[in-house]
Amino acid sequence: MNATKMLLVLFAVVSVALAQKECFHGRDTGMSCEEEGGQRFFFDDHTKRCQPFYYKGCGGNENRFKTREECQKKCGDVKSESATALHAVCKSGAFAAGATSLAKPLSCDQCPKGYQCEGELCCPKKEYLCNLQYDAGKFGNKGSHSPRYFYSKNFKNCMLFTFFGRDGNANNFEKYNECKEFCMS
Repeated sequence: MNATKMLLVLFAVVSVALAQKECFHGRDTGMSCEEEGGQRFFFDDHTKRCQPFYYKGCGGNENRFKTREECQKKCGDVKSESATALHAVCKSGAFAAGATSLAKPLSCDQCPKGYQCEGELCCPKKEYLCNLQYDAGKFGNKGSHSPRYFYSKNFKNCMLFTFFGRDGNANNFEKYNECKEFCMS
């Protein structure tokens, strides 16, 4: 009986992992053809978020969804052994200290100047973050890049930029509204 339960649990875990295997493929724009392309969403294993991209119409891989909601439903709860500090995001939407450059984010007893402890993360203070110039960072190991928003004190608004997946700074939000709510409220 105990062995049967163990086999059922193992089967369930393997089934879930196989069902979500498409979530671990990189972004693939496919190739141009007679089929209509357009905006699609892929699951970015680095950030653990569904990101938009332009699909050319044919080919590509299974990590391609018509809507963000479809992508999140399929891949939103995916966990992998490759999960790193890149996934340490504060409630504001900003990255925690060390999240884009270290193997794991800094603990609260290591918070640098301009950061404060929120839960177990060192999160940037508003007056610090909103005065930083944007920093596109460097290409990560897989070379993925993502559209992000930063607060521009010169324009007094949130602006779009491309984040290259590694390093950069805390003035880096996935969504315009997260940037606006944090820096403009």
